[in-house]
Amino acid sequence: MTNTNKLKAKIVENGLTMAMLAEKTNMSKASMSQKINNKFSFSQSDIRAITELLKLSGEEIREIFLN
Repeated sequence: MTNTNKLKAKIVENGLTMAMLAEKTNMSKASMSQKINNKFSFSQSDIRAITELLKLSGEEIREIFLN
């Protein structure tokens, strides 16, 4: 389950919106919203793209995606 609050905080910290993150990771806004809000899971390729874009550390990846 994704830690929604931590992921949203990292998005804002990087000066992005969920819509911008969706666009930069080739995902629809609806899919991004559903995944952030735990209606669907992020794929490994989604996590990899988000990690690179938000420059997440190993600890942040675990806290956000591996709860």
